[in-house]
Amino acid sequence: MKTFTKVTLLTLGLASAALPFLAAADTAAPSAPAPGAKFPRLHAMMVRRMAVARHVAKKLGLSADQIAQLKSLRQQTAATIKGIRTDSALTRGQKKTQAVAALQNARTQMRGVLTTDQQAKFDQMRENLRAFRNGAL
Repeated sequence: MKTFTKVTLLTLGLASAALPFLAAADTAAPSAPAPGAKFPRLHAMMVRRMAVARHVAKKLGLSADQIAQLKSLRQQTAATIKGIRTDSALTRGQKKTQAVAALQNARTQMRGVLTTDQQAKFDQMRENLRAFRNGAL
């Protein structure tokens, strides 16, 4: 009986000594949420898009310089589209027209970064994707 009491008291003593440390761990500042924790579907979509972009860059054999130029063009296009969306002076139709024009201009500029061989490979990849989506493949 004495051994049981000693073990019990020892366990209680160790547990009470550990309580301040456990309480401090609970009140510590929470770590930053994981990227995409608030919008998991959006995060998954963005991860998928990045994977597709890497796959296309690999298939086309893009150089680091070409990748940097394309990234810069995408950022400029995104800023342009965001500016069009936030412009309250434009009507909905005007916004759509300007956005379509901006996207067509961006596509032209992006194709200008590619070599003729890369453009041909890219066109073939797009055609294969269209055929796959339409169920032809």
